[in-house]
Amino acid sequence: MKLSRILLFCATLLLANAQVAQAQNGTAALDRVVEKIRRSGDLSAAFTLTVYNALNEPVDKQSGTIKLSGDKFYWTTPAMTVWYNGQLQWAYVKASEEVNLTEPTPAEIASINPYTLITTYKQKFNVKALKAKNSQQRVAELTPKKKGTQIDRVVLTVNASNWMPQSFQIYYSDRTHSTIALSRLVTGQNFSDATFVFDKKQYPKAEVIDLR
Repeated sequence: MKLSRILLFCATLLLANAQVAQAQNGTAALDRVVEKIRRSGDLSAAFTLTVYNALNEPVDKQSGTIKLSGDKFYWTTPAMTVWYNGQLQWAYVKASEEVNLTEPTPAEIASINPYTLITTYKQKFNVKALKAKNSQQRVAELTPKKKGTQIDRVVLTVNASNWMPQSFQIYYSDRTHSTIALSRLVTGQNFSDATFVFDKKQYPKAEVIDLR
């Protein structure tokens, strides 16, 4: 479903020198973001996810929170909660009282956890800087190095005062796209491993469906 493909880069420049400059500027900004995230320890943030169809019409909007610790993450909205412990993922759907247990691929993780798009950008994306709306922002466009991927491009907006992500605009190959706006970012936290594992005791009526 589109919501889970989040919860994570057009024009060709005419001059080669301009292309190089933009790539360097975009890469420099992302390098600062990666370093800031690496030094921030565990972090949490609020987010608003808006999903658009191929006609650029909003078809779904959800607000929630996300917690991150290295490769692990937890995020929740009124409709769904997802836990990932670095290997296994549990996705709880409130409406059906079902939990889908999977062992996702790196590509699937990137579509759910947008921070993965940043930390792996050098391996998977080409980068160029875009014009920001104001001096307090930096904007980078990431396009996959590998053709035929599910993600067509990602536009990342960064807060230049703290070098943390403000929003992701993720454009998919089927012409749909989603926007993830982040707020209330808190760094330097210390989450237990249990934070990123589904606890059956907390959801006694839920049916766990093992899809591995």
